[in-house]
Amino acid sequence: MSSFIQKKLTFSESLPEIIKKERLKTGLSLEQLSLKTQITLKYLEILEKGYYHLLPGEIYLQQFIKKLAKIFHLNEKSLFSLYQKERKSQLPLLKVKKMAAAPKISLAWLSPKAVSRFLIATAVMAFLGYFAWEIINIFTPPLLVIEAPLGQTITTQSSVEIKGQTEPEAAVLINQQEILAGPSGQFSQIVDLTIGLNVFKIQASKKHSRARNATLSILRQPLTGEVNQATQPISFK
Repeated sequence: MSSFIQKKLTFSESLPEIIKKERLKTGLSLEQLSLKTQITLKYLEILEKGYYHLLPGEIYLQQFIKKLAKIFHLNEKSLFSLYQKERKSQLPLLKVKKMAAAPKISLAWLSPKAVSRFLIATAVMAFLGYFAWEIINIFTPPLLVIEAPLGQTITTQSSVEIKGQTEPEAAVLINQQEILAGPSGQFSQIVDLTIGLNVFKIQASKKHSRARNATLSILRQPLTGEVNQATQPISFK
């Protein structure tokens, strides 16, 4: 024989209304009911408000309802059946609510204010990117390529033409003597060679940049009639 009599439920009331009414009848606060049933306070609050979509799965709900039915002397099956009926009726409303909310979120991005902010942010980012690129371009050493002659060249000629390529507007120095470069950065200069090892230090730089350096070594060997003029052995280092 059962130790208590289960109360009859009137289905004119919703599950949240029944739980809240029975809790108030017993004089329990939500905190006290949470301690008695070991149901998290947050879930009891949600259950009394009827926000079923915020509760965990039905396995947990069955346990919640079982504990509440026991505390309030209610029929567990009737309570759970009422929950399922109300939960089912809520689903279409939730779908409509989601569909109604989605356009509002997307349209917010297309509001004049949002578009204006986006364009301003894009312009600022573009300006900062361009400014950073210009700063890098100003301080980066320019390109310097020596096209002729090849490094460590050996020749008997008394002069040689040094040709190369740098960037437009870059200044070119050969052994600290400035030479003219073309509009596209080409440069060419004929230099005299002495018998022995001739070292040419070539430098290219822009107005505020560091210099790009290259070293060219050319060995001039004496002709037959000039052998007696060479007093030192000649070699590359």
